[in-house]
Amino acid sequence: MSHSPEVITVDVRGEICPVPLIKATEAMKAANPGQNIAVLTDFPPAILVVTNAAIKNGWNVKIESMG
Repeated sequence: MSHSPEVITVDVRGEICPVPLIKATEAMKAANPGQNIAVLTDFPPAILVVTNAAIKNGWNVKIESMG
């Protein structure tokens, strides 16, 4: 996980669940108000799991596919 003033990047490419969920949840807890989190994954089921957890915790979600 890397921290910058505006974005926390969680790079979990190559990881399978539950690792993406655990790391994304840690980032959500560590984020300051107004800070964004970018989760990078190549494991499609993690998109649904992390999205559901984020929404449940009050986060707005935007999903982008990167070629």
